[in-house]
Amino acid sequence: MSRLPQLLSPLVGDRVSLAFSLLLVFHVLAGLTCVITGLVAITSQKRPGRHPRFGGIYYWSLSVVFASATGLAAIRWQHDAYLFVLGAASFSAASVGYAARKIRWQGWTSVHILGMSLSYVVLLTAFYVDNGPRLPLWNRLPVIAFWIGPGLIGLPLVARALLRYAHPAADLRADAELTDRMRCASLRGLCRLPQRSACSNGGHEGRSEGIDDRRRRGAVSRARRRCPDPDSARRRG
Repeated sequence: MSRLPQLLSPLVGDRVSLAFSLLLVFHVLAGLTCVITGLVAITSQKRPGRHPRFGGIYYWSLSVVFASATGLAAIRWQHDAYLFVLGAASFSAASVGYAARKIRWQGWTSVHILGMSLSYVVLLTAFYVDNGPRLPLWNRLPVIAFWIGPGLIGLPLVARALLRYAHPAADLRADAELTDRMRCASLRGLCRLPQRSACSNGGHEGRSEGIDDRRRRGAVSRARRRCPDPDSARRRG
């Protein structure tokens, strides 16, 4: 164990501590797991079985990658800050895609494909940015190639997957409608708060009314125009 920093220092290009070495080992193992399981999930048929199973392994392995990247960046922030940024971007995209698959709201398919696919592209980008300059043949490429190469190859494949397995336009409309319904529900809830009756038709609170009260009344007024109360609609019917 004490020799681990000596073994890894030539690979890193600098002397490293034991804590950094242990984090790096976990980071590499989890990263390899992500690359393999992500590739299996991408190439598997999109149905219950192999695809969601390997996709789940990919997501939880990616959480280890992000956690270890955060630790590595904290120890050597000047050199590894980009690992944290790319790790956060990859894990955030995967979290949205994974949540879409679990919750399955209306129009979830496009969000799932985009989130998980972009996560994989960012993961590969981080790998090549970090390791490309030290890989044979790859070290002949300019640094910009490591940043944009995975995206140039991966984004057309993501677009192809969207067109093949989802209906992006319909899914976007469904997501917009869901967001609109959630906003309406939130604004209706604002009416029911037990503070000055900003939802009353009169709504006069006197000159002592604060700015927050006026903003709240304005939000409620907009909610009434955009999101009619279903109970009131039934009573009118």
